[in-house]
Amino acid sequence: MSSCPKEFQGRIDNKVNWRDIVAWIGDLPPMPKVAAKAISLIEKQETTAKELQDLLNNDPALAAKILKIANSAMFSRQREINTIQQAVMIIGFKALKGIIMAASLRQLNKRFTKIDRLVWENSMGTAMASLSIAKALKKHYAEEIFLLGLLHNLGQVAMLVNETTRNKYNLVLKLIEEEECTYVEAEHKVYGFSNPLIGALLAKKWNFPADTCQIILHHQDQLPQDAPSSPLEEMVAIVKAGEALCHLTGIGSPSGYPSRYETLKDCLVYCGAAEDNTDELIEMLTNNTQELFEQEGSLYT
Repeated sequence: MSSCPKEFQGRIDNKVNWRDIVAWIGDLPPMPKVAAKAISLIEKQETTAKELQDLLNNDPALAAKILKIANSAMFSRQREINTIQQAVMIIGFKALKGIIMAASLRQLNKRFTKIDRLVWENSMGTAMASLSIAKALKKHYAEEIFLLGLLHNLGQVAMLVNETTRNKYNLVLKLIEEEECTYVEAEHKVYGFSNPLIGALLAKKWNFPADTCQIILHHQDQLPQDAPSSPLEEMVAIVKAGEALCHLTGIGSPSGYPSRYETLKDCLVYCGAAEDNTDELIEMLTNNTQELFEQEGSLYT
């Protein structure tokens, strides 16, 4: 009998069989086809902008949505983008990968009830907040962080696609309201596991890079030490900060969700922000994220 894989250790209750989780991850739908092909193309260094444009033009609705997002204030460089080729030249492949995923992810779940909206707003709000933080701290990977923020709660999306877990998700919201706990804490009480594990497993199934899977898996973990020892640890902390900022603004937060102010503060200092300036930085980031979401959140639905 094989032992429990490393990524499951400490993340599931004894009553949960890890093989059952693997089985239902296997039953989840694949990534939308054109998006999967586009992201696979972007991962290849020799891919040209024209090759990507030719592929995306096979799905005119998706291409139009990508261009609409690329022209938004979050990505625009004060120049109108009319083609996918222009988008590659102006905002780059890395940023475009996040836009493609944002434009495609809603296709996984056609329903859009209150629970679906909360989870979707948490995805988008965290993506926007993470990007704002990375830019404010002048991180060289700012273009990549939007996608990582977007995918941080991919496991929640999966849990709402699967009927068995979806049918119990109202219990998660009830626990949050009654006990003022986080999504992860409430999910663990209801299911015996939580969304970071599910998201990491689904991202692995979809062939995302190992670092992306690790960021999804660890973004709710405690910071490991006083300062990051690798770029990966820093990106985990940026996404953790992005989610905390998202909830601080109330975006994607159900009734009773706890304030994450101290978590946000700790993450910002961990990633290099001046400790005596964090309150002012948080105020600026909060205003920026709220304004951005109010102006552009509807582009992604």
